Amino acid sequence: MPTLDVRCRRQHNRATTSAILAFLLALSPAFGISPSLASVSPPGAQAGTDVELTLAGARLDDAKEIIFYSPGIKVISLEPAKKGTSIKAMVRVSPDCARGEHQLRVRTLTGISELRTFAIGAFPVLKELEPNNEISKCQVLPVNTTVHGTITSEDQDIYKVQAVKGERLSAEVEAMRLGRVMFDPSLAILDPEGKPLVEVDDSSLGQQDPFVSVLAPKDGFYHVVVRDSTWGGGDGFVYRLHVGSFPRPSAVFPLGGSPGQTVKLKFLGDPAGPISQSLEIPKSAEGEWPAYCSVNGVSAPTPNRIRISSLPNIFESTSNNQRQSAVMSPEDPPAAFNGIISKPGESDWFGFTATKKVALEISVFARRLRSPLDPVLELADAKGKVLESNDDSAGMDSVLRHTPDDTGILYLRVRDQMGRGGPDFAYRIEVVSPKPSVTLSIPEVARNDTQTRQAIAVPRGNRMATMVSARRSQFNGELSFQIPGLPQGITFLSEVMPAGVDAMPWVFEAAADAGLSAELVEPQARSKSSGNPLASRWRHRVEMVRGNNDQVYYATHSDRLCVAAVQEIPYSLELEAPSIPLVRSGSMNLKVRANRKPGFDDPISVKMLWNPAGITSETEVTIPKGKSSALYGISSKSDAALGSWKLVVLGSANQEGGSAQGSSGFASVRVAEPFVTGKITTAITHPGQAVALKCSLDHKQSFEGTAKVRLTGLPEKASAREMEITSSDKEILFEITLDPKISTGSHKNLACVLEIRKGDDTILQTVGSGGILRIVPPKKDSGAGKKVAAASGVPPKP
Repeated sequence: MPTLDVRCRRQHNRATTSAILAFLLALSPAFGISPSLASVSPPGAQAGTDVELTLAGARLDDAKEIIFYSPGIKVISLEPAKKGTSIKAMVRVSPDCARGEHQLRVRTLTGISELRTFAIGAFPVLKELEPNNEISKCQVLPVNTTVHGTITSEDQDIYKVQAVKGERLSAEVEAMRLGRVMFDPSLAILDPEGKPLVEVDDSSLGQQDPFVSVLAPKDGFYHVVVRDSTWGGGDGFVYRLHVGSFPRPSAVFPLGGSPGQTVKLKFLGDPAGPISQSLEIPKSAEGEWPAYCSVNGVSAPTPNRIRISSLPNIFESTSNNQRQSAVMSPEDPPAAFNGIISKPGESDWFGFTATKKVALEISVFARRLRSPLDPVLELADAKGKVLESNDDSAGMDSVLRHTPDDTGILYLRVRDQMGRGGPDFAYRIEVVSPKPSVTLSIPEVARNDTQTRQAIAVPRGNRMATMVSARRSQFNGELSFQIPGLPQGITFLSEVMPAGVDAMPWVFEAAADAGLSAELVEPQARSKSSGNPLASRWRHRVEMVRGNNDQVYYATHSDRLCVAAVQEIPYSLELEAPSIPLVRSGSMNLKVRANRKPGFDDPISVKMLWNPAGITSETEVTIPKGKSSALYGISSKSDAALGSWKLVVLGSANQEGGSAQGSSGFASVRVAEPFVTGKITTAITHPGQAVALKCSLDHKQSFEGTAKVRLTGLPEKASAREMEITSSDKEILFEITLDPKISTGSHKNLACVLEIRKGDDTILQTVGSGGILRIVPPKKDSGAGKKVAAASGVPPKP
């Protein structure tokens, strides 16, 4: 999915007029509620122009800022359009604004919206003119124009454009890539007589978005037809159609270059033939990079994509289709092999010298860069024996890892998974020794939800917490974190992430006088042992369009976290740290206190943000209307991780049609070894017949006085009285009484619950989990038996 270069600091617009500010302040609610942003219209603009945007959603009354993730778009004015549901913004797009997708959010006084996208192009923009669903009513377009349109149900939009024989006629649709709805467009060109010249549905370059490019067979007016491939439609079926004489290559070769260098590219698949062009790569460039093909000052509306990495390029030969004629790297890795599977059934071979015990990571970049190739990669030794192979480890691209046992020559073979090939089936294979790195992100808070709580809105004088995931590679040590550039008045708290733990909470706190502003920040991870920054990055994958079976059809990626101080909310939370430990196989209630603002007495929902390994908690508790506290139950398993863990709870309360959200600070809970372990002996009895059940005890640490012990897990119509033990007792003997009408059967969840007093607190611990009570039917000839069965649990013979 596309990743834009958004490493430059965004340029905030701070020039909203005082009249608009006063109006927005008058409309703002009393407390902080997050806004919702559903759409941005129009979906794009031409570089070097001013355009009025309508941003629609909910709770947008107090909008203060549009946060663009990349420079080049300046907000001139911002004002409400419809109360709460939309705002209008006049924006100025600089002439040198980067073409392509730009990410944005709306910041209000009370929160931060979802992430949406906006497209910048090079061509003048026109609006669709209805009706245009018949050739006789079609709209005439100048050459090299972008038109914004909408497909309604069972609709098609037809445009007319003039072309000269032998000249290029190109059209491209951006629809799925706008990230709105499941709009799978179809695109066709009709000749001057109205006969179909070409029709395309999907493309490797645009995925579900098609393009067509032909040499006009005759002079005249041609018709360009856009529709949904299934004849669907609706308000969200918005598109950007580019029509003109622009080049539209389907691929580029090579698929990569080094930062700070000029790479000679050959654009492939254009109807006029290959196009050679040089591209200067900035020194700061890395990862995926746009490459726009240009002819006579007219460039393609969307880019081909290449990979930027500091690896020497090595190119295929015309004869490297066998291992014996493999292209050899002149130096040991790292290296980047570049080639094209130019015909069906072809394979390309490369070789290099690997060093004993030096780990290798070998990645194919093809589909990720919009090549039609679906690669399969094999690694073979000097005799041709396949050591590793891979098909789809990176989407449809191949990645394999290998650590050679000896120094020697290894070979790579790449082919298409379906045996296909063609002049644009380009690929790039990067061979590197992987370095320690960490990728940070906020996990989804709900399945298939990549928007909720992915930005941090911290209420003034309050806190907001989030979970953060750390995906380590070639490294499994402790991590510490820092976040440079936070908004004024916001501080950040985090604990060291232990080795083997991949997710923990962070807490952000805003001072009472924090400035109401936002920043895009890049959280960093450091190795706790060395204190040095790792190769860490922030990565938020936003799934914009989902289809059937939850398949993601379009996603975008952000490399920065949006953090803002927002208006206060009517409560704050405190999670009290317990003075006693949570022992393994134990449980406790944590107290959550609510500090309410005057006049606010609504219920507050409270959820535990995370549970460390082996700790479980209630799903949610509620601080009732008008109350100031609630108890939150947590428990630990027998193998819970020992040590102190910082817990935090999130709160939400319904306000102004939305949810006012905040969090507690950290509260430390210590997980300790149990006081006692034990085992329950199986007991067997009949209905109406009492039975003795024994639990043997093994004391791990002493306690003062006595502890109460309850037997839990008994079925209905069975009971046992509470017992007491001391640190010297080796067993407990419960007398279980049973009603004569009790049902027969096995009950396998018996356990002893200990209550150990420590000062004013009580430590709860479970012992002997999994005890069994079997109630069997009495024999017909059995006598009255004894009142109480033997301590072994076996009922006496009659």
